[in-house]
Amino acid sequence: MQLSRVQRCSVALAAACVALAGCGGGSGDKPAYVEPTGPAVETLDIEAGNLWFKPDDIQAPAGILAIDLKNTESGYHTFVIRGVPLFELEVTGDGDTDVSKVELSPKKYEFYCNVPGHAEAGMKGTLTVTR
Repeated sequence: MQLSRVQRCSVALAAACVALAGCGGGSGDKPAYVEPTGPAVETLDIEAGNLWFKPDDIQAPAGILAIDLKNTESGYHTFVIRGVPLFELEVTGDGDTDVSKVELSPKKYEFYCNVPGHAEAGMKGTLTVTR
């Protein structure tokens, strides 16, 4: 059976729509955190261990902060700051490190590990940013 020209165009158009629909919307990955540019006013050295951060009560000046997270024990841990969308550091295994900058205004922030059960077990702290 031979298709008419209109039928062939309809089939081609339908195939193109299916192909384009598969291309839209990105890769499905979450949006990436965009690190602020410029120098850090201070670097915060934080250790992550099995269900703890040291220090867990931090004071820092407002502005761009570099956060240097080091895993000093086994396991996978994250460092997330409540109220700072997409900011997340990740460390796996003893000695692993992750560093990123974040710009914070004066206020009190909670930070925590978002691995299920870790924050509830005490892997959290407070970051007080002052003027």
